[in-house]
Amino acid sequence: TLLDISGKTKDHIKARYDLQEMGIRKNLHPKDVGGGRAEIAKSCFSMTPEEKSIFCGVLKGAKLPDGSASNISRCVKVSERKIYGYKSHDAHFMLHYLLQIAIRSTMPKSVAQPLIRLGCFFRSLCQKVIRIEELNNLEDEIAKFNFDGCIP
Repeated sequence: TLLDISGKTKDHIKARYDLQEMGIRKNLHPKDVGGGRAEIAKSCFSMTPEEKSIFCGVLKGAKLPDGSASNISRCVKVSERKIYGYKSHDAHFMLHYLLQIAIRSTMPKSVAQPLIRLGCFFRSLCQKVIRIEELNNLEDEIAKFNFDGCIP
C-alpha cells in the first residue's frame, strides 16, 4: 500500500466506497466526476515517485549482519520502485526493523510516527521470550495508538 503498486495496494476505489458506506473519513470518499467515473483523493501515506525511489533506495542499501535476513537488497528494484520475491521471514524483518528507517526518511511525521510505533509493537510482540507484564504494557500501548490522522 505504501508503494501503491497496482493490483497489490489495499487503497483502491472499492475500499473508498467502503469508507463512504461506513460514514467515516469523509475527505477520502470518492468524488463522482460524471460518466460513471469517480476520483479518489491521495491518502496521507501516498508517496511521490521521488519518495518511492528514496524508500526503495534505503531498503536496497541496507547492510545486514549474516543470518539476520536473506539478501533483501536483491528483492528491491529501485528503478521500478517495487519490492518482490522476499520470504515471510524477510517481511517480518522489514516490518520490525527496516521499514521504520525507510519510513522515517520519506514520510511526514504524522504518518511515520504511528507506523514506527506499530513496528515496535510487533517487534516486542514477536520476541522469543515475553513476560506477562510486557504483554500488559503492550496492551496499554496499542490502546494509545492514534491512527486517525493517517491510516484509513
